[in-house]
Amino acid sequence: MKMIDIISYGHIISTSQLEYEKLDDDETYNEKLIGITSFKERLYLEDWVGNAAYDNLICWTIDFHLFHGLIANQNYEVEASKKIAIDFIKIPEINLSNKSYLKMIKPLTKLEVGLISSNIFLSGNINSFPFIRHDIEDYYEGFNYILVKCERYEILLDEDNVKPTREFEQTIEKSFNSMKPLEDLQHVFDEYGHLFPQRIVLGRSLKVILSNSSLNHKFKNVNSIDGILELLDKLDVLYLITQKGKNLEKDDLTSWFKNANDNLEIIEFDKIIPLYKILKEEQQNKIDNILDKSNDFRIIMTGITDLKDLEYLKDDLKGDLVNVFHYKRINLESPLKDENYEVYGSLISENNVKLEEIYVNFGQYDVNGFYAIIKKLKLTNIDITKCYISWIIIGIPSQLSVFSPANRELPVGCFKISIKLQPNEFNHYYTVGTSFILHEGYTVIAHAYHSSSNEPKNIIKLVKWSHNFINFQVSQYNLNDDSTIIEKDTNIDLHVCIPLGSYKSLKIDNNKESECLLIGDILTKENFDESFGQSS
Repeated sequence: MKMIDIISYGHIISTSQLEYEKLDDDETYNEKLIGITSFKERLYLEDWVGNAAYDNLICWTIDFHLFHGLIANQNYEVEASKKIAIDFIKIPEINLSNKSYLKMIKPLTKLEVGLISSNIFLSGNINSFPFIRHDIEDYYEGFNYILVKCERYEILLDEDNVKPTREFEQTIEKSFNSMKPLEDLQHVFDEYGHLFPQRIVLGRSLKVILSNSSLNHKFKNVNSIDGILELLDKLDVLYLITQKGKNLEKDDLTSWFKNANDNLEIIEFDKIIPLYKILKEEQQNKIDNILDKSNDFRIIMTGITDLKDLEYLKDDLKGDLVNVFHYKRINLESPLKDENYEVYGSLISENNVKLEEIYVNFGQYDVNGFYAIIKKLKLTNIDITKCYISWIIIGIPSQLSVFSPANRELPVGCFKISIKLQPNEFNHYYTVGTSFILHEGYTVIAHAYHSSSNEPKNIIKLVKWSHNFINFQVSQYNLNDDSTIIEKDTNIDLHVCIPLGSYKSLKIDNNKESECLLIGDILTKENFDESFGQSS
């Protein structure tokens, strides 16, 4: 049964005048509009129909899942999300439209085919939608989509009209605390949606897929019904396909255009943005930080590891000395996705003092952990089993999947330089410049790597610093005898890591009781030299 609503009363009179045969003109009112207290002008029927579209908004919201995001699955099919991500702050703007047009789209990938089939037309690069999984090598060539559309309404969902649901916000916030935030965020958006359309067009649409060889003349989009029919004749198109997969013969197109107001459907999702862009700015910034589209090196993970049990890489070389090298496997609580990372660290005493007489390097990286190789000077009487290693993993979060929340906001500067150690010299001094400004409180961690192995043979100490320069002392030791001076040139790579923040802000992931990570050398007032590095 169809319901009819009264939208206007005409020729209204006062009830006190009903007993009289003739009405006074002064007490006769022309018109009264339902729900409008201040009537200004009469509206024509088509204008009322336009306003009545708002009455259909509730039905459209349910039928077309306007509270849901859009998900592009691994088969390149687009569907409404399972969970509700959006609330309306105010009623969306709805505009009447009476456009009919034909246009051609040439998809280049299978993902584009899936999006077009779901009435999604992205204006930007697909990489700007980070949580859509797609294969960039999955090409689609040789075919063109010819689309015929009749627009009747457009629904505008600007940022001022919508907000994220509380459940959506809370789920996003929970993912920020994960050691694998990219995986957790991916799971969240797989449930709530990857995309959000800010403009939805209702109407009717048809399509036909033609090969490149079928387009034997220069193609132009047309914006009139007569032009559409004429162009379809030139293309020898006999039928088109509806959104429900039914065939419509070309001869029935004229009737189809006339009945375009019936059975409205979504014919275009436009002004597409990533769903996370409807979140509050603070949460957006956190997601952008995790995504880190510039692929900068970041602090992936930190930790401290005790040395109560050690494996020996090498025993006493002469038979009468204590072990010089120790070999310690460090396993990660959260396995990484890739082996492309680097580890920096220091050896710390039981009294929380960095040990200068013992040096450590790292190597043999895999997704589950790495090895620390420790060299103890023979003249040093320190019980290593009472010490611990503080370490920091540096890498690109998107490659490794792990990204600790403890130090996620702390940027890091890393660089490598090759240096040559001169023979017959015990200590060498090298000055290196930085591309960023150094500040008091920063931590500097440096390791020397020889081309032949990762075995630590050099003690590196920070001597002084200025705003853009650091001076290191590199001491070289003979593997067999600490007192023996090297008699040939030695090439080493100096790897330097500098977290760009106070040492107090560097947190430990695997030990919640410790306030901060003690590692490397701290830039202080005592080792600062303002004139250092300045040209004379």
